Amino acid sequence: MKQQPNYGFPLSSILIRISMAILIILVITALIFFHASGYFILLISFIILPVYVFFGIIIFKRRFYDYRMYIQKKMIDFLDIKGNESVLDLGSGAGALVIGFAKLLQDGKAYGLDKYSISENKIRTKIIKFVRINYIGHTLKNAKRNAKIEDVDKKCEFISGDFTGRLNFQDDYFDIISSLQSLHIIHTQKQKQVFQEIDRVLKKGGRIVFFEPSHFLGWDVNDVKNYFANLGYIINITQLKTRVILLGKKL
Repeated sequence: MKQQPNYGFPLSSILIRISMAILIILVITALIFFHASGYFILLISFIILPVYVFFGIIIFKRRFYDYRMYIQKKMIDFLDIKGNESVLDLGSGAGALVIGFAKLLQDGKAYGLDKYSISENKIRTKIIKFVRINYIGHTLKNAKRNAKIEDVDKKCEFISGDFTGRLNFQDDYFDIISSLQSLHIIHTQKQKQVFQEIDRVLKKGGRIVFFEPSHFLGWDVNDVKNYFANLGYIINITQLKTRVILLGKKL
């Protein structure tokens, strides 16, 4: 049986569903403590909780995968890939978008950059990254495994690094730079530096494509649009409910 790639699961959804499962367990415990009907407790324990876990996690994971593939296809279709491009994906995670690009490349190469390692000292950060890496599949090893399963491991490369600092690439290196829901979580004070680096390593005539929320805390996609427009980029935004695909071309 052919191995299947593991492209992960959104951390926020995992935490919500785990919290709800814990809440249901607490309700069951309270019912037992207050001597509720045994039949009612059995109903919750052996029917409602398993059904919730199945539909809330397993079915949602499938729907999430299908939606992400739909978004990735839209992002890639906007770019009219020729096959010889150099592509950089920021926050590549399990590698789904990098692999999507690599499948269309003949002479080009797709790079995925993400902070795969756990190095921060803060307990909260370590816990979040532990869940993200070990339960969502966002590891360097898993990204490489997915590329091999999809038979594109020769056309893509995954790099462990922090894209909020200086990118380890020369000026005018890439034809395409992408991000799928990674830029909006960058601290506001670092956003300008990230955009500067994107502009530095992108070739003239190169393109950017980002799928991000319209607004999120200090993130506003209109600020991003204005920043790149002021650098001379042609920018188009496609609205998809509360999220957008921002497409830009560097002149």
